[in-house]
Amino acid sequence: MNNNELQLLCITLDDDQYGLDITKVQEIRALGKHRSLPNMPNHCVGVIDFRNTMVPVIDLREMFGYQHGGISEQTVIVVLLVEYNHKEMLIGIVVDSVSDVIAVEKSQLKASPTIGAKVDTSFIKGMFKHGESIVVVLTLEPILEVDTLAGLQSIVNTESSSV
Repeated sequence: MNNNELQLLCITLDDDQYGLDITKVQEIRALGKHRSLPNMPNHCVGVIDFRNTMVPVIDLREMFGYQHGGISEQTVIVVLLVEYNHKEMLIGIVVDSVSDVIAVEKSQLKASPTIGAKVDTSFIKGMFKHGESIVVVLTLEPILEVDTLAGLQSIVNTESSSV
């Protein structure tokens, strides 16, 4: 990999393709068992035990407003290491499936279009054409700015320290 290239893990939500920086991916795991927490919004699934660390998990399908058909054998949690408040933290995201790892030249990334003030595009790092698809490259740090997830992280930190 050279400095002008991004390695992306391709994920799908419904039939749409997204890319995640592969250097942030820690693990891809089956949806499996997770611990729900009370009074969380629909997109906050709960927490999982990842190598003896409680990790908050969000359903990216819910957060992005997808109507999904439930859980299939391909539904997975992607565990990512992201930066929040100048600290690294783990977060899990539920996606419909993962497909492959692709390389894209940074020069191929196009900025997200301006859609309007009411549409949040802070999660979009850029987009590019791959075959017949448009792949949207996500940056997930803005997800951590969502108040409910910050609250979930504080609950997780409290539970982890009391175990």
